[in-house]
Amino acid sequence: MIRIEVPATSANVGPGFDCMGVALDWNNVITVEETGTKNVEIVVPDGCEVFLPNNDKNYVYKAMKKVFDITNKPFSGYKITIDQNVPVTRGLGSSSSAIVGGLAGANYLLGNPLSEDEILNIACNMEGHPDNVAPALLGGFVVSVREGRKVHYIKADVSDEITFAALIPDFHFSTKKSRGLLPRYVSHKNAVYNLSHASFTASAFMTGDFSKLGTGVKDRLHESYRISRIKNGADIINVCRKSGAVACYLSGAGPTVMSIVQGDGLEFENKVNSELKMHFPDWSLKMLKANNNGVIVKEV
Repeated sequence: MIRIEVPATSANVGPGFDCMGVALDWNNVITVEETGTKNVEIVVPDGCEVFLPNNDKNYVYKAMKKVFDITNKPFSGYKITIDQNVPVTRGLGSSSSAIVGGLAGANYLLGNPLSEDEILNIACNMEGHPDNVAPALLGGFVVSVREGRKVHYIKADVSDEITFAALIPDFHFSTKKSRGLLPRYVSHKNAVYNLSHASFTASAFMTGDFSKLGTGVKDRLHESYRISRIKNGADIINVCRKSGAVACYLSGAGPTVMSIVQGDGLEFENKVNSELKMHFPDWSLKMLKANNNGVIVKEV
């Protein structure tokens, strides 16, 4: 039996729309064991079947089968159990973690016929863009460029000097719905704004100058359209800023709001939890460090 640990991810990091993301130390766990049957059994947590189907529509299943098909191997005789720790449809890369976990697990079972770059390319083609799948696979902070069907990337490990504070509401916000809120065209001025801020944010992560992130994570391509449709989203950002966050941005397509705090964030955590308890009981706070390892597959 193998155990696959895949980190949650926070995509875009403000202005890096569809091309930047960071892995977090909050893992989904997938176990795969041989059963000696001709079937593939999928076990998901009770009550999660709507978002984690236990059939051939499951992303872990699809990803594993993809690797078996590529290598011309029959895909049968396995029991897949998914321990979904990271909440789904919250902008924390749950679908990407399933895809990366399935690909990495199947590759391990078959003796690693695919390289890491090949897995990344397949994952990106399945997901549609690399912002979540790249950090889920590689760990750390990753900037990716997609040329055709190939993904090029630069990764930087993220220091423990900063803490990621995920503000997570108790409601869902689908990526498809969130993308539907975006305008078809953007102005040249806003495109330049995001280009400069994305470059600035990436430089801050690559150099470790995290004090610059407050300036860097500002965005004009997607956040304003999305945050207005997230109940209390703008209020949550204001709470985080007043509580000492270095930077705040919408994690992926939302609705999770991600803040970056220097140090262990204990003072920030206490202030924000107090505000949530009094004014925003349908939001919760999860304090996280970066995950610099990415997906891990091991025998158990």
